[in-house]
Amino acid sequence: MRSYYNSSYLLVSALVALLLGAANYFLFNPQIVLFHWLGISHTQSFLTAPSLWSLFFRGHFSDAVWYTALCLVVSYLSIHKYLTIPAKFMLLLLPFVSEAGQYFSIVPGTFDWFDILTYLIVIIIYDSIFSLNLLYNLSNFFRYVSCSFFRTFGLIPVNMKKIKSNFVAAIVAIVFLLMVFASATQHRTVYRAPQKEPCVRHDPLNYSPVLVQINIDGSYTMKDLSGAQRSGQVYFMDALTATNTYKYKLAQGVTPNLNIYITINTDSYQHYGARVKFYVFDDNTWFDMPSNYVEPGRLFEDIAAKINSFVVGGWNHGCN
Repeated sequence: MRSYYNSSYLLVSALVALLLGAANYFLFNPQIVLFHWLGISHTQSFLTAPSLWSLFFRGHFSDAVWYTALCLVVSYLSIHKYLTIPAKFMLLLLPFVSEAGQYFSIVPGTFDWFDILTYLIVIIIYDSIFSLNLLYNLSNFFRYVSCSFFRTFGLIPVNMKKIKSNFVAAIVAIVFLLMVFASATQHRTVYRAPQKEPCVRHDPLNYSPVLVQINIDGSYTMKDLSGAQRSGQVYFMDALTATNTYKYKLAQGVTPNLNIYITINTDSYQHYGARVKFYVFDDNTWFDMPSNYVEPGRLFEDIAAKINSFVVGGWNHGCN
């Protein structure tokens, strides 16, 4: 009776070990499935800086204490004669089997040789305390597996005591596998609404002259890009000056006040359009011209008129 009374400490210790493992996950690896099941939203972990301590607590401490809890439960059931030696040995092998399942992507989680090492350290300590006799019970375990095979086909009589032992072992195994699933890291995509661009309103450029730099490119392969850049720059500058005399001057050897980037595009019917970006020292914005221009010259004239309206009247973006 006294040994049964003392064995209750095994269950208490197992519960403490389980709580320690859960607390460790909560502090250092809170993205596991368990907290998602419980509706606990906590994503900030401690020891975020890479170190041996963060590696140990995030990846191995909970495995060690949860395996310790399994060993303590197995000892309690063995003392109360609920487990045969082979069933006991089978339960103690579960963490190694689960790691193998993770290696072959059958069980959720990440295979880690250090987890195997952690389990070996725990089982060696457990063997030294409870005299498990690993090598002897390994042979018993394989003998048990072979006997179970023959019993399945009715070649060996069924032992009701062993059925009871197998039933208890199955319950413990199911609980352990649920813990394996619960400790897996969630792999989910979290939708984040796109951040709205802040509303910016820019004042007109009231100074004169506005020093302009013009950059022309194409979204398609032009036959004579360099020629189009030279002639287009002259034509566009003339069109810009025509919209507001003395307001604009081509920047040569000085820092420009207004950088204009024009990317010409076309469709399969030789209609032209453009995307226009312009930059000043404290802001930048862009606009599109539709691809319905037959003459590039007219396209440049309308771009120049629109840019001039921004320069003399100001502009805004992100204010919809």
